[in-house]
Amino acid sequence: MSSNNKANFDEDYNEVFNGRRLKNFVQNVLEQAVALSDRNPEWANYILEQWANHVEASRNERLEYERTRERHVHLLFSQSAGGSMKQGLSGAGLRDESKVLCFNDLFSIGPLWGLETREGQEKRHSWLAERMVQYESFHYANWEHRVEQMMATLSEISDEKSISIWCGSNAHEQVGLRFALYVLRNRATPIRIINVTDAMERESNDHLNADTENLFPLSMSVVDSKEIERVIKRNEDKIHVVSMEDRRRYEQEWLVLSEQDSVLRLWDNDQIVHVPEDYFDQALLEMIDQLQLEENRQYVNTGKIIVEALTQWPQLGSDSFLEYRIQYLIAHGELEFLGMPGMQYRYAVKPRG
Repeated sequence: MSSNNKANFDEDYNEVFNGRRLKNFVQNVLEQAVALSDRNPEWANYILEQWANHVEASRNERLEYERTRERHVHLLFSQSAGGSMKQGLSGAGLRDESKVLCFNDLFSIGPLWGLETREGQEKRHSWLAERMVQYESFHYANWEHRVEQMMATLSEISDEKSISIWCGSNAHEQVGLRFALYVLRNRATPIRIINVTDAMERESNDHLNADTENLFPLSMSVVDSKEIERVIKRNEDKIHVVSMEDRRRYEQEWLVLSEQDSVLRLWDNDQIVHVPEDYFDQALLEMIDQLQLEENRQYVNTGKIIVEALTQWPQLGSDSFLEYRIQYLIAHGELEFLGMPGMQYRYAVKPRG
């Protein structure tokens, strides 16, 4: 290489890099090194070793950068809420310094017994897999959000990072809040809680004489990114830091929940209430009767029933549980069906008789 070529090296590099050809060039060099490793091992192995060293160094630099950059952890209880949170943080200018974690579960349904243990996790998994349509595939496709993995992830959060737990006034997120605080029980540094139902109620000028059930979202899953951004910006200095006394109370409440055999829970009067598994069955039958009259037909589409139920009972939030109860009523002779059970919009039901 001539001295003139050496002088132009940086300029040549920038030309290739800005032209987006550098990736192809590096890939070609590596492929040639592999191909020539037998005939010219000294040159080829040197290239491959240098590449491996640079990859390792780059990975370590990235992990260290993320470790130092991500100073805040935001914990939520659904993946859809997690996606909205990321967009909301971006809008508030906090995305780069924030890590978003979310459970992929619905704590208002299914057994909670011993969930902090492997035995309890397996019991819950078996119960849900036997009853919920497509539960298995969805469960295994999102392994990093599963209970056992999330427990490990939460336990590894360093004390130098802040933790904010987002929830609403519903059984699922309130149970999840207590479970998360139990998992984080050994953490000495503060933890913040944002109840979005309460936060958005405080922001309203009309809440004194309003029906809060209709005005304010009961769950993070229905709060869009713009609303999250607004809550963050307006409440940054008002977000509640949980006292150690309250944390111990939440932990004890989790231990009580963990001893229960119930499989269906609601949020009522600021408390988690255990109800029988068939709690919604009679209301489902009455809803089907009503839809029969409104649509003037014998068989009512199952998807329509479930959408209507979720609208009327926003606390439940599980189409899978409702479909399970509809199929239970079919199996026990309360309903007749027409179509393909297991695909909500491809079968319809009517009361037997």
